[in-house]
Amino acid sequence: MISKPNRSPRGPILPFLLLLLSTADASHVVSGTTARLPMSLSTVIQDLEAEGASYVTTAAFLTSQSVRRSTCSSLLRSLFSISGEGDHDDEVIYGETTAFGKKLDDDDDDEGSDADGGGSGVAIACPSRGEATVSEVSSTVVACGGTVVYVADEVDLGRGEGLFDALGPAVERLLAARAAAESGDGGGGTTLKHRPSTLIVVFTGAASAAEIESSRRLFEASAAKMLRSIIQPVAATSHRATKLSDVFDRIEYVSSNEKDVDMQLCPAGGKVGRKNSPSAREPAEVAGSVRTVVEAGLVENVGPMVEMAAKVPVKQACPRLMGNAVDLAAARVLGPLAKTCLEECLSLVRTSCGADGKKVVPEFGSLCDASVSRALRDFDAAASKTKRFQKSPVAKRIRADLLENLHSELSDVYDVQVSALQAAAFDAFRARLNKLRITPNLANDMNDAAKTSLDEFATAAKKLRPSSSASASWTGLSDQIANVRTKFARHNAERLLAARASGQFRPVPRKGVTVGMHWLLPKPFGNDYRQEPWLEHTADDLVFAPVDGVTDVGGGDVRTGDWRKGVVPAPTSGEMMYLK
Repeated sequence: MISKPNRSPRGPILPFLLLLLSTADASHVVSGTTARLPMSLSTVIQDLEAEGASYVTTAAFLTSQSVRRSTCSSLLRSLFSISGEGDHDDEVIYGETTAFGKKLDDDDDDEGSDADGGGSGVAIACPSRGEATVSEVSSTVVACGGTVVYVADEVDLGRGEGLFDALGPAVERLLAARAAAESGDGGGGTTLKHRPSTLIVVFTGAASAAEIESSRRLFEASAAKMLRSIIQPVAATSHRATKLSDVFDRIEYVSSNEKDVDMQLCPAGGKVGRKNSPSAREPAEVAGSVRTVVEAGLVENVGPMVEMAAKVPVKQACPRLMGNAVDLAAARVLGPLAKTCLEECLSLVRTSCGADGKKVVPEFGSLCDASVSRALRDFDAAASKTKRFQKSPVAKRIRADLLENLHSELSDVYDVQVSALQAAAFDAFRARLNKLRITPNLANDMNDAAKTSLDEFATAAKKLRPSSSASASWTGLSDQIANVRTKFARHNAERLLAARASGQFRPVPRKGVTVGMHWLLPKPFGNDYRQEPWLEHTADDLVFAPVDGVTDVGGGDVRTGDWRKGVVPAPTSGEMMYLK
């Protein structure tokens, strides 16, 4: 029985209300952000939670090398059904937007739906190719739990190049994070232990099922080569990945004409909006994964964050990884290795110096040289196992940072050693002073004791410095000796004042100064140059006698002593003048 249409004025309102309700319940973009990845995912997750999403699924949108920018922009909107009619659809712009969130349609009729909660949402990270670095892409994939929507261009499939410039390092980092989570190292966070992942491969230029199947075979063959070339974790509980199914729990190959790809992200194959979907996580848990990735040091140039979480202080900022997969692998493998070498070197030194470093080691310089050489030797031996690391600039930077960190940490221990040696030298100096007898020469004896103690300190302090040139930046030896000399002199002055005040010390009396005048020099301070020297005695002629002219004085004059009356001082010349 067909009922007649309602002619009342309220009749047309019901279909209009249903249309509004269906539009309101449809999936729509909640927000977009231009902040840096992967931290921008946290902003999107917070917006989804504010919109009432109780469960969130994350994914990364990546493309191969030959996909044009305009194609990336159109595919981003078509694959995720961004029509542009929503209030926040204009916030999704490829190349500017780094992440956006969509609130999914809530289906109350579906069994197992989240009707009792606030609905579900998806957070999509879309790093721009050419602008986002390899490190950003890799850390974003790890933060998303390994779920990726990947666009493979037919040109890259045909030539077998440019497919895994970004996806290859991301897979390598994902496998390493999972292995670290399984072993308990915390490199990827505990959420990666049992977090299933999905890979959706979108083929451009493939429309029919046969074309998709042909593209799938080419893609899997290239992926197998990629998995053989990357560095994978070596552990007793892990197996080497040889195919994509070893990395991702679910793999789907679709055409570029596909719609609502975000609804196919569930690893179990069901609806992604269900709360029991393996990929759906609570917003707090997803945000915790992003925080774990940042704190683990997987993002470049976040030195302060890494330093706060590191057990050993980070002296240098994290290097910027703009290179290929080898550089990323070098950072992943050699970074923890350098940290281990640093800890072992410090442990060896502190074993000899004590926990506080105040136990003086006479040959501390030789100990530092041997410890640093051992740490570098262990690092080079482990790094040389992978020949590709030998030409990697990141590997060279990590080794240089390791050497600088070693000397920087040892310089702190060196300062403690010098302070302990100064205290020991001062104690020995005081013990030497206590053995002195109080005599009028006590001041000289105390100065001699200070000089002896200072020489002993200088000799011992030289042995505390390593022979390497890197120790030139440490506290100078001359400054340390000067400080000890000043301390000794101040102590001597205080002890002398105390001894003199008590009356026990009386210095030697000072002797008077005597001045004698020789009778041969009636004017010892020189003649009065206003008068001629010979006018003082006689007006007779004066004869100049050379140096060897003493023979002009006769023997008789010498015996009688009359020659003495003829000697006249001449300060202006080197010879004597006498009367003729």
